[in-house]
Amino acid sequence: MIINAITRSEFDQLLPHHPALESMMVEQVEWFSNRSGNLLGAIARGGGVAGWNYAVLKRDKKGDFHVRKVMNNFFNLNAAKIDLLLSMAAIGIDQPDQPALLTTLASSRF
Repeated sequence: MIINAITRSEFDQLLPHHPALESMMVEQVEWFSNRSGNLLGAIARGGGVAGWNYAVLKRDKKGDFHVRKVMNNFFNLNAAKIDLLLSMAAIGIDQPDQPALLTTLASSRF
């Protein structure tokens, strides 16, 4: 599964308004998607020393997104990003419409 970094505007096109995500993640700084746009991820900066967190959302058969995983208390952006990408790949394997193929994340900068 290939997961790419996307811009905030691309993320907003795929997920125009999601109040639960916005309330959990006020200061979003990075966004990710698989090729089909059925799996999304966002990283946010919170308060405190270990304030980095992320959320993974997956589209259901009706086309609606649901939060699949939320993690918090990462000490830096890189740790949150690595965990997010691994989580998105693991969740993506469960999608019946996607091939169960993991690609290396070498194109992402850590």
